[in-house]
Amino acid sequence: MLGSIVLVGVLSLGISPGNDQGIKESPKNQFQQAIFESGGELVEEALRACEKHFGTAIFLPPQLPSVAFTHQYGRCYDMEGGLDEHLEVHYWNRYKPEHDYKIELYPLENKQQLKHLSFEESELADHTTAKFYKGPINTFQLLVFEKGNWQYLLTAANRASSKISQQELTEIAESLTQAMNSKDPVYAMWGTLAVTETKRKYNMDVVDYLYMGRTTISNEMAEEKFKLWLKKGAREFGVYVTVAFHPTTHQFISIRYEEF
Repeated sequence: MLGSIVLVGVLSLGISPGNDQGIKESPKNQFQQAIFESGGELVEEALRACEKHFGTAIFLPPQLPSVAFTHQYGRCYDMEGGLDEHLEVHYWNRYKPEHDYKIELYPLENKQQLKHLSFEESELADHTTAKFYKGPINTFQLLVFEKGNWQYLLTAANRASSKISQQELTEIAESLTQAMNSKDPVYAMWGTLAVTETKRKYNMDVVDYLYMGRTTISNEMAEEKFKLWLKKGAREFGVYVTVAFHPTTHQFISIRYEEF
């Protein structure tokens, strides 16, 4: 009986009796491995790499398309890769190819001209000019706009079954401008808390401060993220500070720190 149980357990793991090669990788794990072997990184790691490479903060739109993704990954391209320097963040559903969305950021001095595409121009809510291109079926659709020192390219698949529309890409772009232009007093309140608690925790001066945006976790929790630079004497370093709170009652939930 024990032998039968062991055999069933081994087969359920995808191992043949007598095979000592270990657990076989599932197709899903093989797919993920291929992504990272080709240079993909976790989005946060790619973002930090590009911030370090370009020497400036980078903001991503807080809103995503309202479709399901199975994978998200990023890559910070530098000249060693043979491509123009830029950040790329890719969201993809390996079971539904039409759920394919990508963000690319290029510094304005190296922005993509894209003269071979026929764009239609429009204005975002803050009067920023946006250009939209929609290719033939089974190609792609693209929204291009500039914010701060960056050119943003939002690309989505254009298939007959695609659910990501021009309107949604526009809303995503506007979510970025709203976050960057936010005068929300709640954000200011949590920023003050982040600075105060960080100074208390590290017993150092906060010499630089950057608001990085809000993330809604659920109906009962949202997070504000800040990037602080600390200094005391010859020692200095950066800290990401994330404050969690209830978005309706504004009740404080937690604060966490991540040094970089």
